[in-house]
Amino acid sequence: MTSATGTERDPGADAARARVAALFEHAARVNLTVVVVAPPDETRESARDAATDAAIAAGRSELLREATAAAREIVLNGFANAGFSGTWAVSEMSMSVATAADRVAAVEAFEEATVAAIAEDLVDPETLDILGATWDQISSSSAIPSPGALSSIAATAAGVNRSPFQVAILAGVILVCAFVGFAYGSYAGLIAVFLGVGIVGALMRGSSRPAP
Repeated sequence: MTSATGTERDPGADAARARVAALFEHAARVNLTVVVVAPPDETRESARDAATDAAIAAGRSELLREATAAAREIVLNGFANAGFSGTWAVSEMSMSVATAADRVAAVEAFEEATVAAIAEDLVDPETLDILGATWDQISSSSAIPSPGALSSIAATAAGVNRSPFQVAILAGVILVCAFVGFAYGSYAGLIAVFLGVGIVGALMRGSSRPAP
């Protein structure tokens, strides 16, 4: 089928855009607070070149430019939003530990996954696996709570579920301990946080109900 301009329309373009949209939607739920991945090696670069060439040959150059630029913006915004998280216990850990090199590597990994989504129907499965592996590594770690997050401290442990009231008490103690501790220094604040959590956790363990 040809368009009004006489150029042949890529029948897989719409599906490629749908795959990219699904990838971007999932990326919005990925935690970038702690990211440590390797930069692209020769194998990954070769796979990206092959997928890029295939997409260009299929007439998807514009989609490549738009999608990779959007992918870069998504990751950079993700790091910016992770610079401070309200779920962290007002400590030095509220800052992302990712270095500049880690951020560049994460951007490249997501761009690779984006290129793979665009060229999924144009290249072999091995190339797709290579392009998607590093971003899969990042996204699979998003289910792990960030170190020091209140969600980690309030999570079930040793088969025990805490009630919402108990979680609220824990959060309150953590914040108070951190506030008092930071009046004397940041490291003292961290020590106060964990001492407070340990003491309150020990006192509440006996009243916690077993997980079903």
